[in-house]
Amino acid sequence: MNTDLLWLPFAMPYSNITVPNRLALAPMTTYSSHPDGTVSDAEVEYLRRRAAGGIGTIITAACYVDPAGKGFIGQWGCSDDRFLPSLRRVAEAVREEGGMPLLQIHDAGRMSNPQVIEGAPRAPSPIPAARPDAVTPRAMSTTEIQASIESFAAAAKRAIQAGYYGVEIHGANTYLLQQFFSPHSNCRTDRWGGNLDKRMRFIIETVQAVRDAVGLEGVVGYRFSPEEVENPGITMDDTLELVDTLTELPLDYLHVSLGNYRQGSLRNPDDTRPRSQIVLDRVNGDKPVIVVGSITTPEQAIDALHMGAALVGLGRVALYEPDWAAKVRAGQLDELRTCLPAVDGDSICTLPPPMYATLLSRRGWVPICSK
Repeated sequence: MNTDLLWLPFAMPYSNITVPNRLALAPMTTYSSHPDGTVSDAEVEYLRRRAAGGIGTIITAACYVDPAGKGFIGQWGCSDDRFLPSLRRVAEAVREEGGMPLLQIHDAGRMSNPQVIEGAPRAPSPIPAARPDAVTPRAMSTTEIQASIESFAAAAKRAIQAGYYGVEIHGANTYLLQQFFSPHSNCRTDRWGGNLDKRMRFIIETVQAVRDAVGLEGVVGYRFSPEEVENPGITMDDTLELVDTLTELPLDYLHVSLGNYRQGSLRNPDDTRPRSQIVLDRVNGDKPVIVVGSITTPEQAIDALHMGAALVGLGRVALYEPDWAAKVRAGQLDELRTCLPAVDGDSICTLPPPMYATLLSRRGWVPICSK
């Protein structure tokens, strides 16, 4: 098949930075950084390999902007200047292979892991997540909210200093920015919660602060989840209002976080319209959109571009086939790996051992080779 569309460069409209092609590595948790928040050698090589394999834009795993919002064991940090050498290692490795590194900046909010933070998690309101054994968070003060916005901005500035082309703000997957937007997790009655406009305030001010920190020439993207299953929770109508707002903000792109790029509604099984297509239709070309979710074949990648996506995110397929882009471009489709080796997959696919162990234990997340 003709895959020429995948290799076209793309100029980000706000920063005017040109990415090498239409493929992006989706941000995926590695569980592999050192306890002090510095990046491990294995994590550097994992990202280097994907850039060497032809993926033009490399979006890193979530990097915590505040120790109080650390979400995972083995998460790396960007919350202090002492992390600059660690951050720089990844940026330099990706650049050496011709890739464009973007740092994903993150705060887990009420989803912070109690094993890796001091005290109770904090969130917009003292409401636990609707899942088993969820910890009840404490409500953030106004001072803490402002400090959180400043933490995102400071982390973004460090990213530029460390050699990244820019950042992606993680506003998806139930973490802090989404928590402020969600009527399930945000029941505040001050300027940071209540109606839809107030629930968007934290997002708006974070985006503006990050843009101010990186300047006019750094990339700033925003990732979001279109819906929540909770009641009350984020609906598609809520998200379309958010999309309208994000389109007007100084962002280079939007990134729709989905398990499958053509999946329908989480809230209404009768609504099978692809969530990504609804977002793309609403944006109507006014802002580039990255589409991601179970894209494993070149046909699906081209399909996403034909839907209107500017870039295509490669997630799980890039874990077991780090050379996906290079092989597709060379027409070596028969050589594409379709499963993760059950033995020595960490060395074969250049995966950090803790990440590899997690993939093997999480049944159904990636296909595991039978032999």
